[in-house]
Amino acid sequence: MKKVLALIAAVAVSVIGAFAFDVATVRGTWYDEKYDADWTFKADGTIVLTYHSTGAHVYTFTDDNVENFRVSLQDTGDEAGVSIQFTGKNTHRKYKFVKPANLEADLNMTINPDWTNWDYITTIKFQKAAAE
Repeated sequence: MKKVLALIAAVAVSVIGAFAFDVATVRGTWYDEKYDADWTFKADGTIVLTYHSTGAHVYTFTDDNVENFRVSLQDTGDEAGVSIQFTGKNTHRKYKFVKPANLEADLNMTINPDWTNWDYITTIKFQKAAAE
């Protein structure tokens, strides 16, 4: 039993480690059901926001319109895992995506608008890996 638990722990650490230390490999699309939005992390480092139901483009995050980009390890409660955080220059919001320390592919997302104390918090569901 200890060997099985050790194997599961090793797999979890490698999955989290891959996410944490090679952001370039974080590619794919996650679906925000509450907002009808797809968040697509692309190989070129951009993050594209589109409407899920229509595919209409909403916004593209690039090096030119993102500030304070950072990747870090989280170790507190439900937020334990790896996070990607940044501020949108033009959107006036702070974004945080957390890959929890589990084997799920879903991300916890928090959006903090500058003009209010209300945060938009949800779990976005993994949809598909990005095409190469």
